[in-house]
Amino acid sequence: MLAIDELIQICETERYENWLASLKTLTLKLGYSNFLVGLKPGVAAAGQQVLIHTDYPVAWRTQYDAQSYMAVDPIVHHCLGSNRPLIWKRENYRLPSESAFFEEATMYGLEQGLALPLHGPRGEAGMLCLKPDEKGAQAGVTMLQSLPMATMLRDYAIEWVLRAQAEHNAPVHLTAREKEVLQWSAAGKTTWEISMILSCTTSAIDFHFKNIRRKFQVSSRQMAVLRAIQQKLITP
Repeated sequence: MLAIDELIQICETERYENWLASLKTLTLKLGYSNFLVGLKPGVAAAGQQVLIHTDYPVAWRTQYDAQSYMAVDPIVHHCLGSNRPLIWKRENYRLPSESAFFEEATMYGLEQGLALPLHGPRGEAGMLCLKPDEKGAQAGVTMLQSLPMATMLRDYAIEWVLRAQAEHNAPVHLTAREKEVLQWSAAGKTTWEISMILSCTTSAIDFHFKNIRRKFQVSSRQMAVLRAIQQKLITP
């Protein structure tokens, strides 16, 4: 069982690393060895827009993406079109393409699991998938017994993801000078070159970059330039 304080903590943690570690701790406490959180900005969004947070085997995730298995994965299809939890096993993979996919997944220990669909307030769609420690009948018992708490874990965990995503996409206000600094940085100019172009000191340019990084909540100029381009504040 999970305590409400543990669920609140995972929702209110500030850093991604802490959220990920807390999610791992709580899934283990419920009897699951691995988890996957997947979220799309909308049901019809392209596969490239899916955010994945998982501790599934890296080799499997690499193979999954390389083979575009999302298109044939019946668990994904269920979660995008339903609110019902799904305890999945071999019987859920009926089509030949699904059977071949399942056989490959079993090589990585993913033959059973609990899938909890999630649908956000702005049309987001996705799932929390949990892989039980046990196999066979005992795994089924674990998933049934943990279902209420696993559902609460999904809700608290996804609340953090949705908040972080909203903060990441929130529009940033830049001054005219900050936009100039970023635009010249995007053009490949150094601090000294920008200071010459804008007729100011290098210290002033460093000051502007410090404020820009703070506003975008990033640690490098390159990331700030990328975020500014994404928000159409400057041109590439």
